[in-house]
Amino acid sequence: MAFISRLVLALFLALCISYVYGHSYVTSPQTRSNQKQTNSGCRGPTCLGPCDATKAQARTPAVTIARGGSINVQWPRNNHAGGFIRFAWSPTDQSDSHTSFDNGVQEIHCHEVGGCGPDDSSQPNGGDSGPADGSSRACQTTIKVPSHLTDGTWTLQWAWFGGAFALGDYYSCIDYVIVGGAFSSQKSDALFYGGDFTYPNQPKCKFFNTDRLHACVNEPCNNPVFTMYQEQAGPAFGVAIAGSNISPSLTTKAKLSPSLTTKALTSSPMTTSRVSSVTTGKSQSNSLTTGVKVNVPTSLTTGARASQTQKNCASLTNQVDSSKADLTITAVDTWSNVFRMEIQMDIHIDLSDWMIQVIWPADATETEVQYVFNAGDLKCSATVPTRHSMIEPVAKWANVLKAGETMFIEIRATNTNMKADFIKSNTQLKMFRK
Repeated sequence: MAFISRLVLALFLALCISYVYGHSYVTSPQTRSNQKQTNSGCRGPTCLGPCDATKAQARTPAVTIARGGSINVQWPRNNHAGGFIRFAWSPTDQSDSHTSFDNGVQEIHCHEVGGCGPDDSSQPNGGDSGPADGSSRACQTTIKVPSHLTDGTWTLQWAWFGGAFALGDYYSCIDYVIVGGAFSSQKSDALFYGGDFTYPNQPKCKFFNTDRLHACVNEPCNNPVFTMYQEQAGPAFGVAIAGSNISPSLTTKAKLSPSLTTKALTSSPMTTSRVSSVTTGKSQSNSLTTGVKVNVPTSLTTGARASQTQKNCASLTNQVDSSKADLTITAVDTWSNVFRMEIQMDIHIDLSDWMIQVIWPADATETEVQYVFNAGDLKCSATVPTRHSMIEPVAKWANVLKAGETMFIEIRATNTNMKADFIKSNTQLKMFRK
């Protein structure tokens, strides 16, 4: 890279991990850290919950409320579709413990409820113009203080999981002093309330990667239960559906086998290799979409960095007919001087020994791929004949593609002079056989 050393870049990315939080968080009531902007969300790897601030770091006074009292909770959609919102209670003196909240789950709702949604109803995974502080077009729902909570200090936890496309877990907490109201020692079972922008008035939510908390701790999701990036629909795992005696654990879709040598579905959660933690801020793209069914196993791998000095890093004479392999940039997110690009590959012929050439815009003088995730690896980068990067399969199963299959590759790269829409419109993709 011309002007920024790898050491400086590494330090910058470390700062990104620490400070570029975001995507969504409670904006009303006021949380422990008074979350009001995109850089105050709480997610891994720096912040692993269970709250946006520890008990000792809380700077918002506790609110007094009675049992049975109503709490209207609001949060911004922030251009991200799908997922679940879990509400749970813990005694405040135990509120630094995930286990305490896990034992006090009250109910789970869909993320996109209460008036939030994309600007274009025909693009359910698209962006929205609602402000990041949730002051209008907020997602919201109302819960009641459970009757089994004793007088004293309690903490309400809001947790978001299963959001598009590979988000981690997000947390916010509000402290309360509970006094008065009808008391009952009988604790009610946790319930799931379905219905969101995509599935209104239905007992399910749209979600991605996981239907439970604590699976996707980091970003990108490091332990997906379902196929990475693939849109899913269903209830939250492990709680009863409100108004029904059906357990979601009996209706949740089958999980992918962790084996890379079989496509059979089993009841075992899929595991993936852990990737370097490069986190993103709020998405700037209003054209986020999801692909169609993925028929290949999914794993996460990190790509190696390559030298920009190589003249031409691959044979470019055996191009695959574009009618045989559709390559589409489905999403670009930019933050500071790095960006994420998602490439969707729709294959119409049996194909092996393939590579993808990513041809960057002419003005991309400082673009350099840092990592490639999900079935691809950076082979090399070059400036001649054009500034481009070559991506090749990283595993045997990814190298052999069958007609009708779809696969996603995610690229993380540096960027100092381009907007997301410009990158998406001016980057070219070509596929070659080796």
